[in-house]
Amino acid sequence: MRKLCVLLGLSLTVGMSQVSADALKNSLTNMLNEKETSSMVDLGSINLNGKPKPVQQVRKVRSSKAVIATVNGHKIIKKQADEYLKKRTQGKINNFDAIAPEQQKRLVYELSLPVLVLDAAKKELTALEKQAVYTRTWMRKEALATTITDAEVLVAYNEIIKQAQESNTTASMPPFEKVKDKLKLQMMEKTIVGKLMKDVKIKVL
Repeated sequence: MRKLCVLLGLSLTVGMSQVSADALKNSLTNMLNEKETSSMVDLGSINLNGKPKPVQQVRKVRSSKAVIATVNGHKIIKKQADEYLKKRTQGKINNFDAIAPEQQKRLVYELSLPVLVLDAAKKELTALEKQAVYTRTWMRKEALATTITDAEVLVAYNEIIKQAQESNTTASMPPFEKVKDKLKLQMMEKTIVGKLMKDVKIKVL
């Protein structure tokens, strides 16, 4: 399905800084691979003849609705950071407040890139270019939601051959495997257009 989306030219992706992404990934991986400390109470910090050593303050966990950063005035909510962090660590870490400040900074940097690209697009793209973006995005969404099986394509292929034989067409039909993807693409386009045009009201003046 994704191969067909590439053929349609419908996908619109935003590149992410590979350097920052790799740095964050390596940092998080190291954090995950650290050995867990013993669950036993450490009595070494207790001084019977003096004041006990200060206990490190536990970092508070903010609400999912809390603003954890701003990018040119755009707010980044903790819930966004938590969800992104969960994807980056494959579900192993899902709390932005649980990672080190340097890792937080890198993660916010990655989250800021789509925001900056969107701002630039709004300022620099013409009305026609914006329309093209909307069209490609919608078509890509519909293509991903449309399923055309190989069996359905084979039926269409055999029908084409049958029609060619009935019209005494001398041109030879390429093997099925060679034209399968192209036929599937055409069938997908037909399905999407049919869905789009269903119950449409057109009035020529």
